[in-house]
Amino acid sequence: MDEEQNIFSPVRAERVSHQIEGQLKEAIITNHYRAGDKLPSERELADMFSASRSSIREAIRSLERSGFVVVKKGVQGGAFVIKKGNSKPMVNYLRDVMRLRQVSLEEILQARLILEPEVAAEAALKATPEDIELLEEITQDQLRGFDSENPVMQFDRNPRFHRIIAEITGNQVFIIIMQILLEIHAFRMNQFKLDEKTIRRITHQHDGIIAALKKKDKQLAFEEMKKHVLAVHKMHLALDARTK
Repeated sequence: MDEEQNIFSPVRAERVSHQIEGQLKEAIITNHYRAGDKLPSERELADMFSASRSSIREAIRSLERSGFVVVKKGVQGGAFVIKKGNSKPMVNYLRDVMRLRQVSLEEILQARLILEPEVAAEAALKATPEDIELLEEITQDQLRGFDSENPVMQFDRNPRFHRIIAEITGNQVFIIIMQILLEIHAFRMNQFKLDEKTIRRITHQHDGIIAALKKKDKQLAFEEMKKHVLAVHKMHLALDARTK
């Protein structure tokens, strides 16, 4: 308690909750509170900051919206620090932007074309036999999904293939940005009735990407991923045209 008291300073200016939020963020960023840690209670924080509990509550709500903490209810509840790399708030924000038509398909394509081929090229240098096996299993699972009663739901697995490739690089920035782009992709796909023939064809393009990773061929992985992203974009455009 004394140690926690020392890392914060009383706040008295207007918009007190913003200052509280800022100090709590800094405490999380500097690892005073780590992933999974429970923050002090509202009462304890109010004492530490010499602020009202309503200001504390507002700051905690803002931290939750920003993805720094999750608030749990009940006897064992409270505000808990979320593990690093949480991109949900950004994903939700970009979904809203897309729904307002403030981001175009062309802008999404540009972002994916800049990032994904480079990610695939980097993954080609680092992929292990276990990584390759997992990517093959994901692709086969998706193709088998088209024989089930609900192939549209099976398509939700597609982003997992790309996410694994990002994870292979070990670069946390790649992983977070790819998660954002791919969840937006899945969000869009859930809005449309998918053409099974087209989806099968695009899914089979995974084979070319996997082959490049197996060979550890950086340039080939780059080209195969670029071709795949362009094919997916073409499908997006066709689906989007049907709704207009």
